[in-house]
Amino acid sequence: MKRLFIATKIELNEQYMSLMRQLQRQLSGDKIVWVDSQLQHLTLRFLGQTPDEQIPKLKKLLNEVANQTSAFTLNMDKLGIFGSKYAPSVIWLGFSEFEAYKMLFEKMEEHLLDLGFEPNHGNVVPHITLGRIKETQSKKYFWKVFEQNQPTFSQSIPINEITLYQSRLQPTGPIYKALHTAYLKK
Repeated sequence: MKRLFIATKIELNEQYMSLMRQLQRQLSGDKIVWVDSQLQHLTLRFLGQTPDEQIPKLKKLLNEVANQTSAFTLNMDKLGIFGSKYAPSVIWLGFSEFEAYKMLFEKMEEHLLDLGFEPNHGNVVPHITLGRIKETQSKKYFWKVFEQNQPTFSQSIPINEITLYQSRLQPTGPIYKALHTAYLKK
């Protein structure tokens, strides 16, 4: 059994790296587990604990979906929060428009259901996790920082490939290993 997910590796440009550092400074009094910039990715689908015998089928599936999908670009332009106003849980970067991503997700989902994976029950919200919020000292201050740091810039994110990753959770943070990459049509 391996803990698996399908994603695209992402590298933030200097403006977004600067935004992340600024959030880390301004929210340094809060308990937030920040994601290492070397591990940032755009998850297409979390698969969870998966039997080893499914891996060859998943590799084939990635190739099939990639061969049916043209490469596209997403425009990252917003800072978001999962959770409620009273209990924020995740700080993330996202996209105003993501129709092509949603279509890729739906193609992938259809095939995953055929392989016996449970359906995805959440809304499709493509995002790049910056930090997981454990506790905030002041909700009022947290939301003020969030509002003041909404980006006034954007970054084009090319989606040229999809990768099957293994995730190993360690006390020092997760370790990701790429098991297979499939390239979208040019």
